Amino acid sequence: MEFFTCPCTERGDVILDGVSQGPNKDQAGNLKTKTCNSGLHTIALKCYNGMPCDPAEVQVAISNTDPISPLEVPFKCV
Repeated sequence: MEFFTCPCTERGDVILDGVSQGPNKDQAGNLKTKTCNSGLHTIALKCYNGMPCDPAEVQVAISNTDPISPLEVPFKCV
């Protein structure tokens, strides 16, 4: 099992390989760690405020992570 986060100034829905994984942050604004299998994945963030994110989506190889050191896949609202 691999681990990743999607930091962004806003809250949004994390999309992993076309499937919703829930919000990137909890109600208090803390980043939530997501899980996936090892390998190449397409990740997107759909901000709840309707603003587009940059990048719109990213392909990233996720491997050798753990819950303490998840891979950061950053997004920025534009």
